[in-house]
Amino acid sequence: MQKALILCKAYSDGENISGDGIYTAAALSKLGVSTSAAAKISAQNSAVIREFLQKNGVDDSLIIDNENDDFAFSCEDFDAVFITGEFILTDKKSFSLAKKLCEECKKLEIPVVFDPGKFTGAENNDIINDIAISAEVFVPAADDAKALCGLSEPEEIADKYISLGVNKIVVTLGKAGAFYKSHVENGAAPTFRADKVVDLTGAGDAFDAGLISGVIEKIPLGESVVRANACGCCAIQHSGFRFPSMQELREYMLTHRFVVDGCKDY
Repeated sequence: MQKALILCKAYSDGENISGDGIYTAAALSKLGVSTSAAAKISAQNSAVIREFLQKNGVDDSLIIDNENDDFAFSCEDFDAVFITGEFILTDKKSFSLAKKLCEECKKLEIPVVFDPGKFTGAENNDIINDIAISAEVFVPAADDAKALCGLSEPEEIADKYISLGVNKIVVTLGKAGAFYKSHVENGAAPTFRADKVVDLTGAGDAFDAGLISGVIEKIPLGESVVRANACGCCAIQHSGFRFPSMQELREYMLTHRFVVDGCKDY
């Protein structure tokens, strides 16, 4: 079975779970990828977070609830790594780990996917750009990319990062889908029509999970982005964080049309 590592953050108020990447791990597991989450969490909420991960089929052996402990794993155990912006901004040690991981994975030809999330800003941009350039696939939202490089047009953003050394970039555009570019392909991937829109909460996590699953399978970038769009569109049709299985996702893609200007009522 294909394996993925998610470097994320996780919090809990005793009932609800939050954190950049924690739901991406759950969504990726639902798609049939053996997923491990790596995060440092509060010992007070450790049981709740671990229960959530286990319930969603995510390996929690790399969850640390002692701030003095360090992560211990081998890149070779995974087929892909996903890094979140919140993780690298936790502290210098987390950034250094992510940077080293990118370097090791590049040597081993293991793809690293990086989504900066909503953490751009003058104080963070240098750190985010450093990991972006080191990753195999960079996945910024258009507004976050503008904050990072000062450009607005998806094509210009993609060209900028490709020129800086990024191999693949996916600029997410909300209801308009996404623009993608690599050294061998580029294009705009529209999203799918939704039967209904209930909750937008998990759309980004589902998108990332769909993209990562495609990267692991080594399908063309454009096909991975189409899958990611479909996965995000499936997620918004349910309340809370409910993600599709791979079978549900494929059935959805076969029975729903593209919409250039976004999901209906999105």
